[in-house]
Amino acid sequence: MQRISTKRGLAAGLATAAVAAGIAALGTGGSAAADTTATSAVSAGPATYSQAVPTGQPSQYSSPLERCANGVDHPLSGANPILAEPLTTQFSSNVGLSEAVSYSGDQWYGNWTFTFTNTSSETLATDCAVLIWRAPSSSDNHAYTASVAYGHPQQDYLEVPRGDGTSFYVARLGFHDVPLNQRQVGPGQKFTYTWGGVPSTAITTQQIRDSLRFTADLNLSGNQSMVLHYGTDRLTN
Repeated sequence: MQRISTKRGLAAGLATAAVAAGIAALGTGGSAAADTTATSAVSAGPATYSQAVPTGQPSQYSSPLERCANGVDHPLSGANPILAEPLTTQFSSNVGLSEAVSYSGDQWYGNWTFTFTNTSSETLATDCAVLIWRAPSSSDNHAYTASVAYGHPQQDYLEVPRGDGTSFYVARLGFHDVPLNQRQVGPGQKFTYTWGGVPSTAITTQQIRDSLRFTADLNLSGNQSMVLHYGTDRLTN
């Protein structure tokens, strides 16, 4: 997983979640263009669901527990299929979550943060979960954190520019070398995903929030069909 510099945001890895009070997303010009400092939370997904429990031990890379520990690039030969999909305008999830977005930075650079809360009655394993969203193009840093100060995720990741100042982003979390409980988020607990880049007036913070699709791995498939379909690349630590 890429490490984020002190200058440009949070360090990669898991840590106690702290919901930053986002500074308004600023325009691409020399003066600030006002935007929502932090969005309200929206909710999606069922309150109850069934999620298969993987067997195996940390570092047993052939075991279901480590199914997303390693990955490779999946280049596509033609246009990315996500470009033909309609824009997502309402947060969706296959598990019970609330989600909000905040921005911290200035008109030259900043960090956006998705803050998730597990609103279900189930303990959610975030391993192999896939996030798809739209945001300003050319993001250069990406990090996952959680309210449990453990875990060691890498990512399968892709940016697909739309040509209008925004891009689609696809990220699959891939934990490794830690036990199952360090990949889980209990009811009421929070976890976050942060990415850095240059803000743009092409999309608002609220539109970013509403563009997100969250797909937890419920059947131990690792959401492999999604990374193959969208042609993600593997990021190292």
